[in-house]
Amino acid sequence: MLDVADDIASAALKGLSAVLASGVGDGSGLWGTVDHPIRVFLADQAAHLPVAPAALYAFWQLTGLIGLVGGFFGNAGARIAWLLFGIGSLAMIWSATPAGGRAAATGLAALMWALASIFALRGLSLRPIVHNHPPQFQPQFSPALHLHATLPAPTPPGDDAPDNVHALQR
Repeated sequence: MLDVADDIASAALKGLSAVLASGVGDGSGLWGTVDHPIRVFLADQAAHLPVAPAALYAFWQLTGLIGLVGGFFGNAGARIAWLLFGIGSLAMIWSATPAGGRAAATGLAALMWALASIFALRGLSLRPIVHNHPPQFQPQFSPALHLHATLPAPTPPGDDAPDNVHALQR
């Protein structure tokens, strides 16, 4: 089963990277302002890896899509992946955008990510969950005090008294 899943994922990534390799944007427009720096960053990193830049970009998009859809359905792992995807995207945009437009591009990406997070983090509540059910096991408290002590056996009367005990004389 894992081998088949690996083959399916590999074929999907190859197909996505073939489609995305021809559609490299120039960075113009609203979406290009956010998308182009991510492509540039991943292309720079792919130069040091044995993987094509289009495959890295396709995997990055697939990760975001899984985080968005899985988060929408309430999967905690997908929500964590969505948060890490957004933070990573913002870091890539910050580092790959020219200095003059760095703050604007990162801010725009943060706003887009926040809008998408409305769906990815749907139903997430920061309020604590309070359960008002009585516990099923209720131990009984009995305040009785029990002391268990053993007393030494009395010694028979006679001259067996210790040397430091003497009868008081008047």
